Amino acid sequence: MFVYGVSFIDIHRVVRDVSDALYDGNITVRTGEDRTNGAGPRATFTLRANDTTGLGAKGSSSAFGKGTGPKGRRRTISACWHTHYDVLAELFARFPAARVVTKIATYTASTFRDRALETSYLNVGSELFPATAPDCCECDHTDYVDDFDSAPTSDAMRPDTDVDYFLYELDRVLAEH
Repeated sequence: MFVYGVSFIDIHRVVRDVSDALYDGNITVRTGEDRTNGAGPRATFTLRANDTTGLGAKGSSSAFGKGTGPKGRRRTISACWHTHYDVLAELFARFPAARVVTKIATYTASTFRDRALETSYLNVGSELFPATAPDCCECDHTDYVDDFDSAPTSDAMRPDTDVDYFLYELDRVLAEH
């Protein structure tokens, strides 16, 4: 994740506090770096679980029944969707001017909840064995995912700029000929 408006030290504090309060200290920042420059504080980071059997650990998105993890999935050191949600919710509570960019969405304090809930519907499995991110853990979903039957809206997802640029250039070249 790329975070703008928050220092790497502050990210560590947020993750530590959320981990201690909700996940028995099982969540940590595994990779990341401070990328602060003249434009202000910014950083990158990745969340991981210390113990694959502990709270906040994500099971694989592969078909169930193949492992000893959540819902019969293989265990991973990745942090689950709920862990990411809780960390980002706390980050925005402490730093409302922050902006977070992930591979699938861009969040601000005002758009975080709606966009995060919409990402919970994305298929992280395969076409044969579809699974949503909340399906890959043993967390209680009632406090996170609302009961609404809608697919993610296109504005919730971060546009793939390479494809957009390619299509723009293609239209431009075709218009010239």
